[in-house]
Amino acid sequence: MSLTNREAYRAILDAAESTSRSLEEYLRALWLLVRAERHRAQLPAQVFVDLVTGAVVSSVPPFDDAWRIMDLGLPDLTPGFANWERVILSQVCDLRDFAEAPAPDFPELGVDSPRRSGDGSRGNGLRWYNHTVSAYLECAMAGALGGWDAEDGVRKVLPGPTLQIYPEPEGVVKLPSLTWENLLDFLVCGQEYE
Repeated sequence: MSLTNREAYRAILDAAESTSRSLEEYLRALWLLVRAERHRAQLPAQVFVDLVTGAVVSSVPPFDDAWRIMDLGLPDLTPGFANWERVILSQVCDLRDFAEAPAPDFPELGVDSPRRSGDGSRGNGLRWYNHTVSAYLECAMAGALGGWDAEDGVRKVLPGPTLQIYPEPEGVVKLPSLTWENLLDFLVCGQEYE
């Protein structure tokens, strides 16, 4: 079955809007689901969508405080599950740090993670723009895979030229099988894309 980025976008947004989970809980559930697929070189598009949408209802593994002191930095840029796992666990740790720190003012405008001294290195950037499941997943899809439409009422087409750190894929396209690099882009856009 062929799946387009538009179909994936709508399915993922619909699932995100149905959950009351915190983003940290969601990412822990997603991590557990994707771990079961780590042996694959690529994920078929439908499997990807099933994992992303399934994480809104699947079991959530407990937070492991040992993650905070682990070296989760990216030792090399070789795409693969190991780097994907380091980034998602880094994001989980950042979100735990946010939960334990005073609430930032206007987090949707971008705030740096309040990382604790003595913690291990992390494989994600400091800056966070998206702090809810729905905002994270919408930005992850729009930035990494596209598929949004102005009629969704979430994003607007900006007039004139724009400079984007992550240029959005344009139009409705068939989603190929997703590589670990694609999945890593999805995580990064979820955190940093606006």
